[in-house]
Amino acid sequence: MLDRKTDAVLRLLIDSVGENYKVVNKNQLLSELPARLRMDISELSRILTFLKENDYVDVKYQDKEEICLATTVKAESYKESDKNIVQKANMPAKQIALLIVGAFLAAFLGALAATLLGKLF
Repeated sequence: MLDRKTDAVLRLLIDSVGENYKVVNKNQLLSELPARLRMDISELSRILTFLKENDYVDVKYQDKEEICLATTVKAESYKESDKNIVQKANMPAKQIALLIVGAFLAAFLGALAATLLGKLF
């Protein structure tokens, strides 16, 4: 799992660059990221290096202003894996209480039936 900033950069690259090589201005990437992340150019470069080292992006060349890159299949699978995360069901307390009472009642009646059948035979 990637941290918030790395995840945001990777999702931006997947959406804007895709699997084909594209030259992107680093300042433009910074401007497209949410302001709440508070990233500067050096942190963006560090994140891009991390993504390259972990095979999320393939970089052809890079200078101070621009970078030529393409996302990999690993990046696409990372984005798709977030869609498949199972979320916890939100059940109201009333429904949970009803389930507990129902399970207890079923167990009690099963034990009672077993006792009565045991005494008959």
